[in-house]
Amino acid sequence: MNTKELKKALKAAGIPAEHYNLDGKGRDDERLCLVNENSKWVVYYLERGVRTTELFFDSEEEACDYILKSLR
Repeated sequence: MNTKELKKALKAAGIPAEHYNLDGKGRDDERLCLVNENSKWVVYYLERGVRTTELFFDSEEEACDYILKSLR
């Protein structure tokens, strides 16, 4: 699964878009975020401008699967 497929799956599951940010655009505070940094996929929760629960994945697929499971 990639980020485009993840967006569709989250929408189909009825998970509001304000719970996540998958493309680095728009607001990212108080939601689960996904970014590609230094050849790693990073999933974190941003709270009051501070990254918390930062997890690193080798592949986009692993990161997307984690987000889908976390938000369901």
